[in-house]
Amino acid sequence: MKAYTISRLAADAGVSTSIVRDYERRGLLQPCRCTPGGYRVYDRTALERLRLVLAAKAAGISLATMADLCRAMTNDDPAALHSVFREIDHMLDRQVRAITRFRTGLTRIRQGKSSRPSSSPCYNTIFD
Repeated sequence: MKAYTISRLAADAGVSTSIVRDYERRGLLQPCRCTPGGYRVYDRTALERLRLVLAAKAAGISLATMADLCRAMTNDDPAALHSVFREIDHMLDRQVRAITRFRTGLTRIRQGKSSRPSSSPCYNTIFD
C-alpha cells in the first residue's frame, strides 16, 4: 500500500492541504490511519476519492451531494448509492440542457439569426 501524507495527497491531486482538511471535515475524505505523532496517513483510495470529488465539483455537483455519495460508498449502502446517483444524474441532465440552450443561443447570435441584444443586461429573448 502506498501511503500519502496530507501534503503528498494534496500535491498529487493538485490542491492545497487546506482543501484536503476541509474535505475531511465535510466527510468527503478520511485518512486510513494516523501516526503515533498524530499525522494523517492516506491511501490510494483517498487519492481516487479526492479526484472524484474535484471532478464532481468542476461539473457543478455540490460538496453536500458528494458528501452523501462518499458516505454511501463508505457505508456500502446500495439504496443510498442509488438515490445519490439518481440525484447526480438529474443535476447533470439539467446542466447539460442549460449548456445546450446557451450554446444554441450563442450560435444564433454568431450566425446573425437573432436580433441584437437590447441595452438591457438581460438577454433572455435571445435564448427563447
